[in-house]
Amino acid sequence: MLTRGPTPRRGPGGFRPVDAALRKTAKGLGVALGTGTLGLLGVAWHCANELLDPRRAGDPYTLEIIAIDGETVTLPATPETLEPGMCCLEWPGGYGLLGAEVRTTPEGVGRDLTDRSGTGPVAGLLTRIKRHTFEGDPWRAFGLAFEEIGVPTPLGPMPAWLTPATPGTPRASAPPWAVVVHGRGGTRAGMLRLVPALHDLGVTSLVISYRNDPGAPRAPDGLYHLGDTEWLDLEAAVHEARSRGAGEIIALGDSMGGAIVMQFLERSPLSGAVKAVVLDSPVLDWAPVLAHAGRQLRLPPIVLSLAKHIVALRTGLRWERLNQLSRAAELSVPVLIVHGDADETVPAVTSGAYAAARPDLVTYLAVPGAGHVEGWTSDRDGCGEALRTFVGRFAG
Repeated sequence: MLTRGPTPRRGPGGFRPVDAALRKTAKGLGVALGTGTLGLLGVAWHCANELLDPRRAGDPYTLEIIAIDGETVTLPATPETLEPGMCCLEWPGGYGLLGAEVRTTPEGVGRDLTDRSGTGPVAGLLTRIKRHTFEGDPWRAFGLAFEEIGVPTPLGPMPAWLTPATPGTPRASAPPWAVVVHGRGGTRAGMLRLVPALHDLGVTSLVISYRNDPGAPRAPDGLYHLGDTEWLDLEAAVHEARSRGAGEIIALGDSMGGAIVMQFLERSPLSGAVKAVVLDSPVLDWAPVLAHAGRQLRLPPIVLSLAKHIVALRTGLRWERLNQLSRAAELSVPVLIVHGDADETVPAVTSGAYAAARPDLVTYLAVPGAGHVEGWTSDRDGCGEALRTFVGRFAG
């Protein structure tokens, strides 16, 4: 197992198991319990909705801009705004890059706000912090040429960014491609952090969307299936890459995107095209994720059990099919896992256990102090080196 030095980075991201409405519901659980079974079912139904409804995914706009002065924005003093390090400040219709330096003021917290795009920010505007440091598209973020394509699927075309590799020496075989999958409530922009290193290695990147994403077709029931059906959209993307001349495929996914990648490996007839996998804070088993969320909310086990039954009834998924730990022996391709040990969404212990079960195939980079999918922002050099070393084995 590889480790890196401590970093100050930690915080929420990806799958958001707790929001204000759910906290309010949890606090009122005593009242619900007094009403008997119907009360328990009501709380469990709410928990299931939080997990399945795409409209409830992601972080809301709750951070109000106090003032804007040139390239300085003043925000309220919160754990997120006081946390040093570069990240993205997003608002409806626009975004900008928050500088690493934190300056406390009588009004709140002053941060540099550069590389703005879209509608300009004004005082009073509600924003949110995204822990990735790039927004827009490959050209806006890095000046990399790309093509916006639609990946054909039975549900309709799924938007994707195709970033061709840097032309290099002629190859005896078709060049490798990377197919990149974001997590629950995430966006393609959140995966841009991986594209420059892949580009430099001569790997073409296909950063995809999937059902229920903004701009993508809805699932038939309009719900997330936690990887149980979304892998079909990854399968369509791999087919599209192969039809465009891709050789070996490297599949990359973070958070629920990791669950999607692993379901594809297990269930797709095209899985043989994948020669390596890179996972960031992956959901390798939903049980520890839900149990951890339940402990955060102080929910009785019966509520989580009911919620899981409701999820299964509404989607048809089988929870045991999403448990990769129980099938670690079936893994047949090399995997790099990056996971912050301060992840409060997807417990890192699951990644550690998976790596320990298959040390012959799994390289595990633990990032001390990093929160959910924050490894790259916490230790960019270390994660970048690990990615280049691992993918370089297949890109030569």
